[in-house]
Amino acid sequence: MSTPWRAGAIAIDMATAVCATLNLAYFLTRLSGPAEAGSRRVALLVLALISLAALLESAVLLASASASGAPALSSMQWALMRAVPFAATVCLSGVIARRVADD
Repeated sequence: MSTPWRAGAIAIDMATAVCATLNLAYFLTRLSGPAEAGSRRVALLVLALISLAALLESAVLLASASASGAPALSSMQWALMRAVPFAATVCLSGVIARRVADD
């Protein structure tokens, strides 16, 4: 695999990890804050778990990059596939930023 795809895969994983961390922190803060309605608490818990999953996936892929010098599954197809969870975490971060700005 060419160097640009390796760098792209690493950049996508790092950005996903950052966004997932911010999202997770926000949802955990909301869960530990004032009492939310039952259905909102469930939704916050689910979104926190999704953020945690994205963070763990990115961490494992980044760890494989540092251990072997190349990210795991570092082909063009895998780099493009990583764009989906990246887009999801960025969009969720946008929703959170909007919510925080409105408060």
